[in-house]
Amino acid sequence: MHDYELSQSYLQRAKAAGAPDAEVRIGLANNYLALGDTSRAQAELSAVSASADSAPDYQYLLAQANVYRQQHHDAQALTSFAQASNAEGEDQTAEQALLQAGADEGFRITPVVSVLSDFSVEPIFEDSTVYVLDSKLDATLPVQGSNTTLLPPPRSSLEAQWTNAYHLHLGHLPTTSGFFQVRNARGQISVPSTNSIVSRDTTDYTFNVGLNPTINIGSNVLTFNSGVQATVRRDSESPVAMNQNLFRIFTYMSTSSFFNAVSVSGYFIRESGPFTESNLHSQALAGAIDFRVGAPWGKTALVVGWGSNDQQFSPVHFEDYLTSSYIGLERRFGERLTVKAVAEDLRAWRVVGADSGIAQNLRPAGTVDFTPNRNWDMQVSTAYSSTRGFHAYDTIQNGFSISYARPFHRKFNDDSGTVVLQYPIRFSAGMQEETFFNFTGGQNQQLRPYVRISLF
Repeated sequence: MHDYELSQSYLQRAKAAGAPDAEVRIGLANNYLALGDTSRAQAELSAVSASADSAPDYQYLLAQANVYRQQHHDAQALTSFAQASNAEGEDQTAEQALLQAGADEGFRITPVVSVLSDFSVEPIFEDSTVYVLDSKLDATLPVQGSNTTLLPPPRSSLEAQWTNAYHLHLGHLPTTSGFFQVRNARGQISVPSTNSIVSRDTTDYTFNVGLNPTINIGSNVLTFNSGVQATVRRDSESPVAMNQNLFRIFTYMSTSSFFNAVSVSGYFIRESGPFTESNLHSQALAGAIDFRVGAPWGKTALVVGWGSNDQQFSPVHFEDYLTSSYIGLERRFGERLTVKAVAEDLRAWRVVGADSGIAQNLRPAGTVDFTPNRNWDMQVSTAYSSTRGFHAYDTIQNGFSISYARPFHRKFNDDSGTVVLQYPIRFSAGMQEETFFNFTGGQNQQLRPYVRISLF
């Protein structure tokens, strides 16, 4: 019942009454894991291992696997969950944890190399603040919101993306991760570097590599993914506006729950590069920080965060700046149903030479995620955009998706012997829809498909 101090007291009393030392230590280790105190949990399991005169049992293997998972040692966690699942047979807890570990680590080719693959087709809808800035700055004179015949009509792009990722476990170095990605987007887009709306057929070739160190601060763990990324962008319809070579430096960070109350995640990105068909150069700084307030085992949590993206173009004096802040609640109803409601405030600024414009969007949104069993997942989302002072671009976005995951079994030999690993192969499909209900000119409703296939 998450009263861990009382639980530890009873475990000690059980030991004094004659309970086996190994079972008491495993129970204490599970307590420390629930509290995020990974080092003390590891110490208890090390004491069990040192005194054991037989093969480790299911409870020990499951606790050891959870230690590895909290330490973000995904390869060792995958092996330990497999050993626990094999030891217990058809145990739901171990099998679900094994599938999650398989999704995190990927398909193990050797003890050093794991790979993952993902393919998706999904729409890109631009935020309503972009339409407002276009109407204010693209024309010689700003277009009023009441004159919908002259306003830029609704638009979207359809994005197809194929990502092949890898994990490398090189001795005592932090895990090395990265990916090669091919991404194609077709449709219309607002281009801030030229302050214009163009048709595009853009293909990005992206190479990424990073290190994933973990840092312990007391009983808490900070996990980083830091590295570099290069993108070669080419467009067959609007090469002058779109063709660019980009170089990115990035850091992503997440933490365990401090004081069992607050966990933090965030990122920082710096990206720059020249356009290949014009004398332009871009520089972008982006970052965000998110907080989850609530006990890790609690059913209700407060979520809050802030982020920004600042793009500047030279030698022209163009700048595109966006901030987003949000607050919301997340509630779990049992193990199968999760509901999340968020209120977001987006503010956008654009500078074009001596001219500038500002736009704001208040965006309440909700998501319902239902998992009827371990194979199926259904998600429904909705969002309402209220474009302040420019209600021609008020929108409603709705979407739904259905996912089916099927375990893939594979025998693998490592230092511990032969184990049967499991990986989820997931198929997802759905639709996303956007309606500009106040917009009377042009196509005010857009319906786009969503498809995703994740291997391992």
